[in-house]
Amino acid sequence: MRLIVAVCALAVLACGSASAPLKELQRAKAGRLNVVLLSSNDSLKRGTSNFTVEFRDDAGNLVDAGTVNVNATMPMAGMAPMIGDCNVTPASTKGRYDVATNLNMAGTWRLQISWNGAAGQGSVSMPGSVL
Repeated sequence: MRLIVAVCALAVLACGSASAPLKELQRAKAGRLNVVLLSSNDSLKRGTSNFTVEFRDDAGNLVDAGTVNVNATMPMAGMAPMIGDCNVTPASTKGRYDVATNLNMAGTWRLQISWNGAAGQGSVSMPGSVL
């Protein structure tokens, strides 16, 4: 009986700790780097959410980009653009960065991603669809 309980407990823990696979939403090329926007969903989520940014070389290997910043803006007709909150932290895997966001409106946001580190300095701009 103890063995059955232990096996069931391990199965529950394993299912609960599995993270959803990341899906590529956007990709932009800057020099020798590919900047890839990833999410566990098919789009960015409205309100408080998270997504991942990866930096890869032409061979597809992850590259440490150093300090990374993400800015999100949404153009508004006849008004100043809406500004979203984006906080970037390096993930445990070099070349991968976790981004916590607060994007309060559905629509197409403009994501400006910049970096400065061993891989050089640069920036890209890409759309991010928020649902």
